[in-house]
Amino acid sequence: MNLITKPDTSVRRIAAVGMYDGVHLGHRYLIDYLGVEARSRGLVPSVVTFSRHPLSLVRPLEAPALLNTLEERVRLLGEAGASDIILLSFNESLRRMSAETFLRTLKRKYAIDALVLGFNNRFGHDGLKGMEPYRAIGERIGVEVIAAPEYRGGAAPVSSSIIRRCLAEGRTEEAARALGAPYSITGRVTEGNRLGRTLGFPTANMIPPSAERLIPKAGAYAAYVTTPDGVRRPGVVNVGYRPTVSDAAGGERQISIEAHIIDFVGYIYDEEIKVEFVKYLRPERRFADTDKLASQIKDDIASARKVLREQ
Repeated sequence: MNLITKPDTSVRRIAAVGMYDGVHLGHRYLIDYLGVEARSRGLVPSVVTFSRHPLSLVRPLEAPALLNTLEERVRLLGEAGASDIILLSFNESLRRMSAETFLRTLKRKYAIDALVLGFNNRFGHDGLKGMEPYRAIGERIGVEVIAAPEYRGGAAPVSSSIIRRCLAEGRTEEAARALGAPYSITGRVTEGNRLGRTLGFPTANMIPPSAERLIPKAGAYAAYVTTPDGVRRPGVVNVGYRPTVSDAAGGERQISIEAHIIDFVGYIYDEEIKVEFVKYLRPERRFADTDKLASQIKDDIASARKVLREQ
């Protein structure tokens, strides 16, 4: 897989354009189709994607939380079958391009001879509707525009927005079906207030990789945690504001992700871990005292063991 960040006409390409947030099953289906069309034409299968979500520039208040970091998205696109990943900076100039100017730019700067359009894939500030206007532009400038079939697999309908809604509602299993794997976040472990250790259940307090990253619904989850040694271990992850502790201490509450890695002993501060959210166990709530909190954590661990055994 090649990441291309500047004009490159060294090979002739066929491409599909999109944000590809999550690189879900619908995206993978499109890239599979792109590969079929690439082989039949002797072109290099490529995707064109953006450094940030277009809404972050167009309508910042409506920009969604993201399912991947840019690094994760690039890696997943490569794993899905894209040979070349053309990364464009979504700026004001790009935002104002018409569909024809954009397609001409792709042909001139990146040697794109054919373009695969998903069933609901659109580009250009002129807001063209339907496939025919894009085909007409392609005929004028020498780019073949190909309509891709709609994904109709077992997880359909699939979209990044549907996955975000599932995670916001704690429906992690539905999100996993659409993604093809449990939703995960990788982040660095920082030292917390050591309450978990005091209670007998040490936790790894994870810092999300960016402020734009989607954090699932507050509550407790059965999860897998991949530790720095590369081992995927069972765990319980709590997402939320720690009301039992924070309310008592006062001050501003901040979202936290705390992972208790079942039967694990090790020093992992300042190391990266990966958390996979497998099943939502219960909502976050405030306990009368830390003894009741400890009792609930014990119950959560038992529930998580059962869930993960059945995976």
